[in-house]
Amino acid sequence: MFTKFSDWIPKRLHQWQPQFVEDFFLLYSLKQLSQQEEIRRNIFFLKIALQKKFRHPREALCLIQNPQEYHKYRLMLHMHLNLQIMRSYLRLASLFDKRHLYFYNLDFAPELKNSFQVAEGYYRESMPYWKKARDLALEASSYNFEIDMPGLESIRADILAGDIDYTVFTGNHLLRLKQKQQEVDAWLAQKPATQPQNP
Repeated sequence: MFTKFSDWIPKRLHQWQPQFVEDFFLLYSLKQLSQQEEIRRNIFFLKIALQKKFRHPREALCLIQNPQEYHKYRLMLHMHLNLQIMRSYLRLASLFDKRHLYFYNLDFAPELKNSFQVAEGYYRESMPYWKKARDLALEASSYNFEIDMPGLESIRADILAGDIDYTVFTGNHLLRLKQKQQEVDAWLAQKPATQPQNP
């Protein structure tokens, strides 16, 4: 009598229930070529992380030695989560936007109109997360020490110095998108007889 291979595999192998901010943050992953499903998955886990409690300080992602460091750690991690959600929305918007609108793209003007509306929604959806991240960076800067998360400390310093400013970045994208939307609307407003016919 043979035993099926599946019977050798425990039913609860490596079962893990994420509970804390750090757990959901570790579920976040971004591949080199992100498609819509992966980006939405990342946003889903990052938004859940913002609503969860933090681990005990001894299980934090860096060494925590006093309550002030723990408070700054929480501020910095929430800043990073908000930044990642904002960047994920910008990546989603880029899937529905076009860098350049060529004349031959206008053959698909109705589809472009819908696509640009979706892109605009994602651009606008990203802005509250940028504002929250910026506010958290300012609050974390009230502490005159750094925690052992140099990547996040560098981002915080860049935000304070104005080297990172997604208000301008996203505003420029929205401005270019508006110009493309106007071009598509003008094309759609033309009479069908004036549009070029396929041979």
